[in-house]
Amino acid sequence: MARLVYFLSLLVVLTLACSTLSAPSAVTPIPPAISTSLSQNGNSPAFPDSALVNVYDPSRNPANDLAQALPVAQAENKRIMLELGGDWCIWCKYMDEFYASHPDILQYRADHYVLIKVNVSEDNMNEGFLSQYPDVDGYPHIFILENTGKFLHSQDTADLEDGDKSYVPEVFTAFLEKWVLPSQ
Repeated sequence: MARLVYFLSLLVVLTLACSTLSAPSAVTPIPPAISTSLSQNGNSPAFPDSALVNVYDPSRNPANDLAQALPVAQAENKRIMLELGGDWCIWCKYMDEFYASHPDILQYRADHYVLIKVNVSEDNMNEGFLSQYPDVDGYPHIFILENTGKFLHSQDTADLEDGDKSYVPEVFTAFLEKWVLPSQ
């Protein structure tokens, strides 16, 4: 009985802790036209943090999001980063906090990738969309795609963690650098 009370108390504490973390802000999806993906001068991205979709939204269709990301990635000579997770995922929140506390790494991501967050939760597992990619063992998880949509790499983010509540900046940066689209 004492274990049950302890477990329920722990569950309540974790639920309250997770509910107090702020959710990332939403980025409105773009129309499919390439011209809307670039600023007026044509040089800087319309998404300063590179996020086409910066929330785990169970109502979104990741296939449509990817279709919108392709012309943006091609026009800006970037690869596509699919970040799988959900609002229930504490390490997903840690990743958002990591980017926020490392603006240089966030800028590097913005310069080289178009980000799409893909919801994986009880509300929507996005199984149909994700069936074209390798199975994953945990979340968050990152897939890197060519700017044509071709799958390149599956990254278990546990390999990037610091063992506490964040990620190792040098390891995370090395991962991002490894998958940058080569200059043309």
